[in-house]
Amino acid sequence: MSNRSPIKIVAISTIIAMAVIFIAQVVIGTKNISFGEINIAILPMLFAVTIGMIISLNPVRNKISAWGKIFTKQEESFSSKMVGFCLLVLGTQYAGMIIPNIDIILDAGIPLIFQELGNLLPILVAIPLAVKFGMGRESIGACSSISREPSIAVIQGKYGTGTKEYIGVLAIYLCGSVIGTLWFSVLGSVGPLTGIHPLALAAGTGVGSGSMLSAASGALVSNLTPEMAQQALSIAAASNLLSSVLGALSLTFIGIPLAEFVYKICQKKEVRNAVGA
Repeated sequence: MSNRSPIKIVAISTIIAMAVIFIAQVVIGTKNISFGEINIAILPMLFAVTIGMIISLNPVRNKISAWGKIFTKQEESFSSKMVGFCLLVLGTQYAGMIIPNIDIILDAGIPLIFQELGNLLPILVAIPLAVKFGMGRESIGACSSISREPSIAVIQGKYGTGTKEYIGVLAIYLCGSVIGTLWFSVLGSVGPLTGIHPLALAAGTGVGSGSMLSAASGALVSNLTPEMAQQALSIAAASNLLSSVLGALSLTFIGIPLAEFVYKICQKKEVRNAVGA
């Protein structure tokens, strides 16, 4: 491993990140895939994450030796750590949105507040399955929430960067950024075909990250009247805000303790089964 100065590592990582964002946002932009009446929007973030994953692969760096000399393990390690810190900034931005949008939160009503509790139920299913398939404490980070930006900040603050729990939540976050955004685009497109009220669907689009919200709500309102579309976007934004704020609180005080409890039970059961076998 080369011994580059910290300033050079920061400069190279920043330039590469800026280039990837420019290509995804400006060169490629938003793409739409249409299946009859269904329109699926592919956002630039999806392209940025995909490009980042491809250029980080070892086979790519080994195949293109010049690129491998530029983007070394030092830049990769620095970029990985910066993901967490950048998301902390985003989490702070969410916190700053509480007071200016307090009227929206109050107008959103009790159903939006209690919808966040639904995110806790998968813990009872996901962690036993994760442990059964051989995951360790990574399952606590991966299965204790929907693994969006506030979840990463909470897990990072609780367990620290580079821990197994942090790796778990970051892995699901990256999978969600690629697959989740595409999946939310599909849900937002086919949702109106179910007959469910658009405002109820709009509330559901806010449970994920900002990219998921944009993908799902954008697809949802494309087939609505301008008046209903505006109402749906307001509900979606309020739902996302509540999910971000209450999601961090519910994860801190309920989700993580519940995940730890379920994980210990599953681990004891796996040990007993191993001894019995």
